[in-house]
Amino acid sequence: MRRSPHTPYTVPALEATEYAKEMGLEMPFHHACFRALWERGEDIEKTEVLAAVAEEVGLDPRGLEEALRKRAYADAVQASYQQAISYGINGIPAFTIGRYLFTGAHPYDFFKQVVDRVLQEGVGAG
Repeated sequence: MRRSPHTPYTVPALEATEYAKEMGLEMPFHHACFRALWERGEDIEKTEVLAAVAEEVGLDPRGLEEALRKRAYADAVQASYQQAISYGINGIPAFTIGRYLFTGAHPYDFFKQVVDRVLQEGVGAG
């Protein structure tokens, strides 16, 4: 992982993901954005970076740039944000495992403890 000294403003990437979703390429685009940010250290708040990622997965980069310029998916992103807040999610990444909701990056051992607890709680359920 290449952690950039700059934390990108991710709203453009979220809007671009909505565009990719509409075009049927949400997950390939999402994964390509992840690689751009964490493997190549690229700034995913920049339209030119998002356009290159779009092209990488077979999306029309000009169509994406136009959608971003017009803020065509701003309302969809805002609605998703409001929905997340209503569920108690106030950070990213956010995870739910069983009945547990937590946000932020955590080490492997933390995830293992949560999964082990959920599995243990499930044994007596039913």
